[in-house]
Amino acid sequence: MIPIKLTLSGFLSYQEPQEIDFSGFNLACISGGNGAGKSSLLDGITWALFGQARKRDDAIINLSGDTAEVSFTFMYEGNCYRVTRVKPRGKTTVLEFHIQAPDDTWKVLTERSMRATEARIEEILRLDYETFVNASFFLQGKADQFTQQRPADRKRILSSILGLEIWEAYRKTTAEQRKLSENQIAALDGRLQEINTELAEKDQRLERLKALEDQLKTISETVSTQSKLLGELRQQASLLNERQQLVDTLSTQLERAQQANTAQQDRLAERQAEKSAFDELMAQAKKIEQRHKKWEQAKINLAEWDQTSEQFNQFEKERHKPLTEIETARTRLETERDGLLQKKAELDEQLAEEKILNAQHGELQIELKKLNASMEERAELEKARQLVFEQQAEAKAENPLLKAEMEELVGRIEQLDSTEGADCPLCGQPLSPEERERLIAELKAEGKEKGDKYRANVDMLKEVTSQVEALDKQLGGFKDLDNSLREQTRLLDQLSDQLTNLEKRSKQWGKSEAPKLKKIITTLEKRDFAKQFRKTLAKIDAELKEIGYDATSHDAAREQEVELSSAVGELRKLENARATLAPLEREIKELEKQITKDQKNLAEQDEAHTKAVAVLAAAQAEAPDTLAAERKMLELQEQENKVRMELGMAQQNVSVLDTLSQRKQEIEAEREEFAKQIGDYRQLERAFGKDGVPAMLIEQALPQIESKANEVLERLSGGSMSIRFITQQAYKDSKREDLRETLEIQISDNAGIRDYEMYSGGEAFRINFAIRLALSEVLAQRAGARLQTLVIDEGFGSQDEIGRQRLVEAINLVKTDFEKILVITHIEALKDAFPNRLEIRKTDHGSVVEVI
Repeated sequence: MIPIKLTLSGFLSYQEPQEIDFSGFNLACISGGNGAGKSSLLDGITWALFGQARKRDDAIINLSGDTAEVSFTFMYEGNCYRVTRVKPRGKTTVLEFHIQAPDDTWKVLTERSMRATEARIEEILRLDYETFVNASFFLQGKADQFTQQRPADRKRILSSILGLEIWEAYRKTTAEQRKLSENQIAALDGRLQEINTELAEKDQRLERLKALEDQLKTISETVSTQSKLLGELRQQASLLNERQQLVDTLSTQLERAQQANTAQQDRLAERQAEKSAFDELMAQAKKIEQRHKKWEQAKINLAEWDQTSEQFNQFEKERHKPLTEIETARTRLETERDGLLQKKAELDEQLAEEKILNAQHGELQIELKKLNASMEERAELEKARQLVFEQQAEAKAENPLLKAEMEELVGRIEQLDSTEGADCPLCGQPLSPEERERLIAELKAEGKEKGDKYRANVDMLKEVTSQVEALDKQLGGFKDLDNSLREQTRLLDQLSDQLTNLEKRSKQWGKSEAPKLKKIITTLEKRDFAKQFRKTLAKIDAELKEIGYDATSHDAAREQEVELSSAVGELRKLENARATLAPLEREIKELEKQITKDQKNLAEQDEAHTKAVAVLAAAQAEAPDTLAAERKMLELQEQENKVRMELGMAQQNVSVLDTLSQRKQEIEAEREEFAKQIGDYRQLERAFGKDGVPAMLIEQALPQIESKANEVLERLSGGSMSIRFITQQAYKDSKREDLRETLEIQISDNAGIRDYEMYSGGEAFRINFAIRLALSEVLAQRAGARLQTLVIDEGFGSQDEIGRQRLVEAINLVKTDFEKILVITHIEALKDAFPNRLEIRKTDHGSVVEVI
């Protein structure tokens, strides 16, 4: 991996956007004062690629900003990639991954989730965070991260660097296949157990089959006997049904004869009633004929009056028009009078309520003044509540920052307290005990100041909460204030409109409508309307008197004619009675004869029906129970069917045994094949495991790493130190003959052979540096990941003057093996030892970078 460009904004000490272009140099020194932000550049690279740095989550965001953003562009295996990671405060991190196309456009490699995108980055680099920093990053305080690992972990990390994880994938795949085969064997064993269980039941199944065959034979014979008995009973039941049908037929005939006789008697009664009515009519024949003559005379008299009435009707038609006009004029005046009287009554009623309306109007004005005063009071409370909320928001925003700063100070104090020696654990420079105590005191004072501010904010938040509750309670009393104000204003406007309209209507009545009412009443009383039509009517009435027509006599003649007109119908009925009476008497005699005959036949049918019922009752008393025989027959048939089904199942259970025997042989052969596969898979698992092929590959790589490390260490130590890797050791248990896998590091110097853990300070750093360079060179020579960048963060603070010079010489010696080497230091004397320099300065707007 070769860095090309790094852009940081709002990340750790970098507040304003800073861009570093790595394309102009191969070897450079990153210099600056303690805390300037040198190591933050490396944190930016690892955070962009893997989401890991010295701090995580919101702690990596600059305290003056709300978002941390890092964009890192690099070359790898001939391709140019760009990774951008953004973390807004309190929100989810956003990760984007791109590759540069041949036309210099960027193609998206981002996956659906951040976890999937990070997995794709690690897949392309063939490295995770831990392997990355162990192989080519000498991070501040982590230069010995590989060598300080437990021996077993060293071997695991070395395996990852060498790209041996694929063997673990092979082992897992093989293990999965082995488990699938074991599951298949388990399934086959279960099936074999089922088959053996069924085969063991062979004798039992044969006995069951013989018993069912005997049982079916017995039941079939019983069913045959019951079937014959049921046939005989059904013949007897058929004869009984025929007798029942005869009784039903006689009953129907008897019922019909009774109904016919009843109908004849009803008809005879109707005809006798008609004859009685005709006899009464014949008794009044003389009276009906005299009444008819009077009607004929009344009809002649009415015709004479109708002739005289024709002349009268002509004058009546002439009277209709003036009468209608007079009546119309009177109706119009009365309607107008009634309308004005109704308006006067309504106005009088409203004027009577005017005092009440005025009183209500005054009360509403007073209530509105009170509501407006309450509105002003509510506005003041809301203003006070908003001020309290602003104070609360400021305290809530400040406390997380204060807490993070206090936690950082506590960590620095604990690091100073727990570290012994003359070097500062924070910057790596020499530090006297007095300076350590002074620095701890300053950090504690700063922490106390921030703690006091934090606690003051907490107390203030509690007080603000109480104030908010009190203000909310007071504001609750004004909950319906707006609705009340709108309602009272609406009522006041309505009353004002009512009073104004009432005053207008009162003035309009006195001015125009009251005089008009008085005039209409006078006109009606004097009948001073439709004068012309009244004169016309008087003239027509005078002409009517000269005709001599008497409307009363005319009406009397008309009433007499109507009264006597019923004589016409009576006479017609009388003549109909005279013509119908003789045939009716003959029909009555015939009906009386037929009824006598039908009654005789009815008695004979009743006697035949009674005899048939008696015969049926006797036959029913002696009839057998056919239903019981049928139920028994059904039960026997059900038993027979059940036994047949059980027999079929028993026959199937016996016939399946031969098939199961053949299937057993097939399953046993299949199981043997799976068992053979499991044995092969177990051998492959051991070969692919950490003690198999990976261990062999590590054993092959370690001599090359050891040789390269000794080459570098010889230059750094003046030929006084060498490295040896030990991969196997005996167990403490003397009874065990095998060796345990490990990766011990032994160092040889002028004092003899010692384990790596016995070294500290400058010597340990030289060992770490030599091993790191060896790992990077071996990794570059293999077909796995290629780490073409070497970063040394504060590696010179632990060296004396000679050690520093040798370290610089070693860096220059290996610079041709790397595309980029970055050395971070705050030692002024070493700045000029490198051809290029990135100078980091701390300003009021955060850290800034200058390429020199």
